Amino acid sequence: MPRTGPLLSLSREHHSSLVLARAIRQAAESGDSAVLPAMMQRIEEHWRIVLCEHFAREEQLLRLAADAVDTESAARVLAEHAELRGLACGPCELDLPARVQRFGELLAAHVRYEERVLFPQLQSHPSIDSAAAESI
Repeated sequence: MPRTGPLLSLSREHHSSLVLARAIRQAAESGDSAVLPAMMQRIEEHWRIVLCEHFAREEQLLRLAADAVDTESAARVLAEHAELRGLACGPCELDLPARVQRFGELLAAHVRYEERVLFPQLQSHPSIDSAAAESI
């Protein structure tokens, strides 16, 4: 389904997240521990430049269209946002290789879930179009 309104820009940002997730996977599979610190820096940068604001806009849309989104989907998205936030910029119990790998795997799965499940639910809600006019 073609995206409209605020979902269009969010979908475009998803592309950059999928590109990063692929690079993370390749770095993790390389077995080269020297690339992991640089990859963690890319993750932190992507968080600051893209994901922090991206997640805030998605969460605002979830609140606006709560009646159009099933509770399981909303709970999953919010839980994944919290985990990705912690992996990107919070204290983490995982060692660097596991942290980088988990972030890449979760980011890719999260983006695909939003595109396939969440966004079709959101797009059907009339508040989403009015949110575009208010420039979420």
